[in-house]
Amino acid sequence: MEPSKLLPRALATALLAAISPLGAGHDLAIELVEVTARADQVADQLLSEAAITRPTHDAGELLRSVTGMTALRRGGRGFDPIVRGQSQANLNVIANGAFSYGACPGRMDPPSTYIGVESFDSVSVIKGHRSVLYGAGGSGGTLLFEHRRPELNSGGTAGSVTTGYTGNSGLGSLAADVAAGNERGYLRLFAATRHGDNYRDGNGDRVASAFDSRTLGLVAGIDLTPQTWLELSHERAAEDDVWYAGNGMDAVFADSASTSAKWLQQDLGPADEVELTLYYSDVDHLMDNYSVRQRSTQPAGMAAPSSSTTWGGRLLATFLADASEWRAGIDYRVNDRSADLFMDLGKDGSYDMLVARMWPDAQQRQAGLFAELDHRLNARDSLRLGLRLDDHDSRAEEANLSAGMMGSSTPVRLYEQFYGSTATSNNHSGISAVVGWDRQLDPETLFSANLSRSLRAPDSSEQWIARSAGGAFWVGNPGLAPETHQQLDLTLARDRGPLEWSATLFVDAVDDYIERYQAGSADLYRNTRATLFGTEIDASLALSEHLSTRLGLAWTRGHGDNGDLAQIAPLEARLNLDYLHSSWALGAEWVASASQNNFNPAVDVASPTAGFGVLHLYGHWNLSTRLTLEAGVENLFDRSYAYHVNAGNADPFNPEAIRVNEPGRQGWLKLRYQF
Repeated sequence: MEPSKLLPRALATALLAAISPLGAGHDLAIELVEVTARADQVADQLLSEAAITRPTHDAGELLRSVTGMTALRRGGRGFDPIVRGQSQANLNVIANGAFSYGACPGRMDPPSTYIGVESFDSVSVIKGHRSVLYGAGGSGGTLLFEHRRPELNSGGTAGSVTTGYTGNSGLGSLAADVAAGNERGYLRLFAATRHGDNYRDGNGDRVASAFDSRTLGLVAGIDLTPQTWLELSHERAAEDDVWYAGNGMDAVFADSASTSAKWLQQDLGPADEVELTLYYSDVDHLMDNYSVRQRSTQPAGMAAPSSSTTWGGRLLATFLADASEWRAGIDYRVNDRSADLFMDLGKDGSYDMLVARMWPDAQQRQAGLFAELDHRLNARDSLRLGLRLDDHDSRAEEANLSAGMMGSSTPVRLYEQFYGSTATSNNHSGISAVVGWDRQLDPETLFSANLSRSLRAPDSSEQWIARSAGGAFWVGNPGLAPETHQQLDLTLARDRGPLEWSATLFVDAVDDYIERYQAGSADLYRNTRATLFGTEIDASLALSEHLSTRLGLAWTRGHGDNGDLAQIAPLEARLNLDYLHSSWALGAEWVASASQNNFNPAVDVASPTAGFGVLHLYGHWNLSTRLTLEAGVENLFDRSYAYHVNAGNADPFNPEAIRVNEPGRQGWLKLRYQF
C-alpha cells in the first residue's frame, strides 16, 4: 500500500538515531524521531541529534536523550517523562494509536513503563502543542510509539535476538523480535525479559531499584484489498517485585494488557484516505510496604491495590489537493480508575481494614471533533491551521461510600472539609487551535513559528484523590477548571554542509494552571496563573570523514503567582564526540547540569539541587553482517549525582539521602543478532 503522495507536514521529521553514526542499530535499533517543522523541504534535514548511547529499560528513560526532555527516576523502572517542564497529564503518550494510563496514584507506573522499547520501531517526539490530531491536551507534547510494517527478506522472515548485561545493578536482559509474511500481510511476535538488582550510587550506597519485567506481544497486518489495510496488535507487560527509592511503598506487581486495531481505507468517497483506530488497555497494580521487602516497623502494614482501564478510538479522514492537505475527524477516550488504601494488621495480604478510597471509582470521558489544514502558499511558505472542540466529563462514582476505622470518612467529606464542595462530577467544553507558519529563508535555512491554544483537563488525582491516613491528607479539588495554555514556539534551523544547527525559543502562558500545594498536613490543588519559557539549541559538526561532534543545550524556567513551579530542570547540556570506522565506532558523552535554586518545596525536594558533570563512554563493533557487539561505561569517574527532577527519597537503605541518586560507575555489554 502506497503512502500519501503529500506528506503530512506535521510529520516532516528529522531522523535522529537512525542516521547518527552510533545510532544505527544501537539500543535495539529503535529510531528516535523529533517532529520539528511542517515544510516538506526539511523532511531529510537533521535538525536535532540524540544518539542513544546506553541501554534503556523503559520508554521514559529512553527519552532522556532528547534535548529539552528529562525523566523523573523513582527506582530502576518507572521513569516519568518531562518535556519543557511539563509532565503527567500534560503529555499525550500514544502507542500504536492507543492511549493508556498507569494505575498507581503515586505514579510508580507512568504509561511509558508499560511500553516495551524492544519492540517499537520508532518514537516521535512532538514538543509543545503543534497539532490537533492527537487528542485533547498535550500542552507539553506528544509521544508517539509506533510499529512499522516489517521489511521481510526473500525467505519471508526477519527478526533479531538481543541479550545484554549491565554491571553495578547486575541487570540482565534477553529479547527476541520475529516477523514472517509476504507482500500481502505479516505476523510479528516479540518478547523480552529483564531482571535487575539494586545498584550503588557514586558514594557506594545502595539505591532501591531492583525489578523483574516481562513483555510479550504480537502485531498482525493484512491487505484485504489493494486499497484496504487492517492491522491488529496486542501486548502484555508484567512487572514483579519492583523496589522504589522514591516512594514509601514498593510494587508487588504491575500488569498491563493493551489491544489496538487499525483499519486504513484509500479512495473512500471524497476522502483520499480514511483511518479508524480502536483500542483497549487494562492495568492492575499492587503496592505495599511489606511484601517486596520489610519497610514497615509498625505492627500494621499498608497496601494499596489499584486499577486503570482505558478505551477509545479515532476516525480520521484525509483529503488531498495540489497544494493542500485536509485532515478531519472525531475521537473519544474513556478512563476509569480505582484505588483503595488498606491497613493489614497481620501483614499477610488479608487487608484487615479499609483506610481510604484514594480513587473512588474516578471516571473520565472525553469526546473531540477536529480539523487541520496544511497548505503550501508558495515555494517558500507553508501554513498550518488546526481547530478542535472537546467535551470532557469527570465524576467520582464512589465518593459517597465510607472508609476509615469507624466507617465515617468519605471522599465527599474530605472535599467539603478542604474546599467547601460536595460535588462528585464536573463537565466542561473548550476549543483548542494551532496556527503554524514555515518560511524557507534560503536553501539552507528554515524559520518556523507555531502559535497555539490548548486545554488540559484535571486528571483523576488532581480532582478526586481522597487519601486520609495517620493525620496526613492528600485531597483532590472537585472544582478545578481545566488549564488553558497559550504557546508561542519559534525555531531557526540551518543545514550548511558539515555544520547543522537549530535554535528554539518558546513561551507558554497558562491560565488556571493546576498547582499542588501544602496547607498544614494536607496536599491540595488549586488553579493559579503561570508562565513557562525557555530555549533549546542543537548542533552537529562533521570534523572529518570519521570524526563528528554534537551538542544539545536546554533551559526552561517556570514561575507562577505563588512562586517557582515544580519539577523544572535547570540548564542541561549534552556533548558527544563520535569516531566512526567502517566496522566499529567509539564515542564519549559528557552530560552536565547546572544547579537548580528555583523550586516548589510542596512538590520538589525542599532544597536546591547541586550541579553535576558525568562522562559516559560507548561503542560498537560489527562482528559480522548480522552480529553486533555494543559496550560502554556509564559515569566513568564514579560521581555521586542526582537530577533535579526527582522523587523525594523514601529508602531505608539510605534514609539520610534526600534525592534518588543515579547509578555510580557501571559497565555494560549488548549482543545483537539480526536475520
